[in-house]
Amino acid sequence: MEVAANGKRATSAEILANRVLEHIADNGLEVGSHIKEVEFSKVLKVSRSPIRNAFAFLQDTGFLVKKPNQGFFLAKVPETKATPSIAVTEIEQTYLAPICYNIGQDYLAGKLSRSFTENELISRYELSRKAIQEALIAMEKDGWLKRNIGYGWEFNEFISSPTAYAQSYRFRQLIEPEALRDPGFTIDQTVIQMLRMSQIDILNNDEKLVSAAEMFNAGVLFHESLVNMSGNVFLLDALKRVNRLRRLVEYNVNGKRPIPRQECEEHLRLLELIETGKLADAANFLEKHLARTAKQKEEIAKSLFG
Repeated sequence: MEVAANGKRATSAEILANRVLEHIADNGLEVGSHIKEVEFSKVLKVSRSPIRNAFAFLQDTGFLVKKPNQGFFLAKVPETKATPSIAVTEIEQTYLAPICYNIGQDYLAGKLSRSFTENELISRYELSRKAIQEALIAMEKDGWLKRNIGYGWEFNEFISSPTAYAQSYRFRQLIEPEALRDPGFTIDQTVIQMLRMSQIDILNNDEKLVSAAEMFNAGVLFHESLVNMSGNVFLLDALKRVNRLRRLVEYNVNGKRPIPRQECEEHLRLLELIETGKLADAANFLEKHLARTAKQKEEIAKSLFG
């Protein structure tokens, strides 16, 4: 658990401010550097609202200065790097170029056949061969595509199969609760507080100000962070793989539903159970949570698969 300078338990803003200072130190930023909300939002995997709170805290403590109509700038370099812990930011989240999603969306919309060639994409999207090849390699890495023997590419069945989509949730129901039951599970209060802050930030949006991508990434970060606390690298690797596979479909599903308030509220309840050491109850609750979410999302996903 992180503590503030006064010895009390650190607030969410203080914890996030510490992560900002770590990144500043790691990257050797100098006094006068422009510290941008949007960049740190991506780096620390949280929305811009908690980043603003962290920046305000750093302004109060003299690390940042805010210039009218320009934003925040580094006023003081941290003397030493903060000691890293098992932090939320250790969960790897990959980001694909927009062209990858364009290709995937066109396939889901029936505008692109399951099998295709590089030349077809070059002509369709009017991009260079290098750009198309980089996109295809990234999509292959995430499991969306596979190379045909000898010639061309093909979308994997998961991208267009309602059965496979449903199976992904049943798989998660098998491995995620077991992570909470793993004898190596270690409760990390810092991670829990960061996750709680992220969920509350989503709930505080009165309108749909959270994009489909942000909703997906927040969910992935939440569930992978919990599994990461188990210390079981096999469970975490398995979850990461299935999350990469379901990303395209989830973006589309999230785009067709409002902010998932019940989902966030259940996440907060789950954190409460874990924080108080009720891991058996938390595992059972997580199982039911995934089952309910799956039922809701599978109904929406049916329209994507025709």
